Amino acid sequence: MRITLFVIGLASTVALAADVSPGSWEITMETRVPAEPGFAPPPFQITQCLTDADARDPSRVLGGVSNPGATGCNYSDKSYSGNTFTFSMQCAGTYEIKASGRVSFTADTMQGMIDSTASVGGKPVQTQNKISARRLGGC
Repeated sequence: MRITLFVIGLASTVALAADVSPGSWEITMETRVPAEPGFAPPPFQITQCLTDADARDPSRVLGGVSNPGATGCNYSDKSYSGNTFTFSMQCAGTYEIKASGRVSFTADTMQGMIDSTASVGGKPVQTQNKISARRLGGC
């Protein structure tokens, strides 16, 4: 279950725009599984170096992240409104993932919610992921 949540989170974690600063970012994800209210894994945290190109294009970020079991992640219905990025995403592979989310950002911070459904052992697993991130400085 932990790897599944890791995959769902990373596949849906980073949504960026030109106003996001490149550099070293700390990204934290808190996951809840509505079907299992007592299941509360500890927050998952990664540090990732975002290049200029990564900061302009969310698909480049996903291409650089290793997601065991999730491949071919593609955005659809992506749009920017001010400092908010909304999107839908689908990934293939061992864990088929469908996600939709809304992430607000400044040059140095991001926060948002992402709802995901993954196929795990042929059964759908829904998660709610709270995302927060902050820029730490240069890479």
